[in-house]
Amino acid sequence: MIRRLPYSVHDFLRAPRWTSRSLAWRALHPGARLVAPIFLVGSPRSGTTLAVDLFATHRDVANWSEAGRLWDPIDYRNPDADHHWTAERATPAQIARLHRWCEWYRVSQGKARFVNKHPRNSVRIEYLRRVFPDARFTHVIRDGRAVVSSIVEQIRRRPRRAQQPLGGFCRPPGWRALLRDDLVEQTALQWQAIVRYVRERGRELGADYREVRYEELCARPRETLSGLFAFAGLPAGDAQLAEISAAPLEASEGWRERLGPEGVATVEKTAGDLLAELGYRA
Repeated sequence: MIRRLPYSVHDFLRAPRWTSRSLAWRALHPGARLVAPIFLVGSPRSGTTLAVDLFATHRDVANWSEAGRLWDPIDYRNPDADHHWTAERATPAQIARLHRWCEWYRVSQGKARFVNKHPRNSVRIEYLRRVFPDARFTHVIRDGRAVVSSIVEQIRRRPRRAQQPLGGFCRPPGWRALLRDDLVEQTALQWQAIVRYVRERGRELGADYREVRYEELCARPRETLSGLFAFAGLPAGDAQLAEISAAPLEASEGWRERLGPEGVATVEKTAGDLLAELGYRA
């Protein structure tokens, strides 16, 4: 289990708030533009929440994470909706709407930069790039066996998740073809599809893309965050790292025990090539 931070960075807002103040601001700024937003992406249960919590301790960052209805105002709860969006989906109206909302949030928080972590955005990089051409993306990668173990545990513990495709978690491109009776195999395919999608898009993004391992973040949080701040173009000195412990974060996995030998073998058979590519050994 991850040792949670002893403080709350933000109460994550689930949807845009139609207040008189926000309405007035957007009415006065119809052409508002958000500059260089930062997106943390990755497979569900890869440590993206921990990463964004730590990242948002930076004093210059406005963290509006999750915010599902900001991104999916119509299909947020549609169990058959595709989460993968291409660039063509970013219409002029959608681009203007997202810039106004996100820039309003950044200004309302009095911060220099905007950061978001939303699981579905992990398979919307082309879309986000069309909306925000100067965006930067940090991809959090975790051992796929740990990810599969965590997702499977969540689905088995929560009956509502079991009734949704892929447990209600992020649906990668072609997700219907990944559905299996074997939940472990299905989840391994899901993890593999998301990670491969993000890495392929990352090669296209070039210098605007950075990978970070969950295991590195837990082992060396201050050093790792310093590198992520620098990548994002944020000051990365001692003052910005003051709230980050130099000591390792607790990250006891326990995935071998939870999956059992058969489950581990299933993940390694299904996604073994990607595990090896990433350096995760048996």
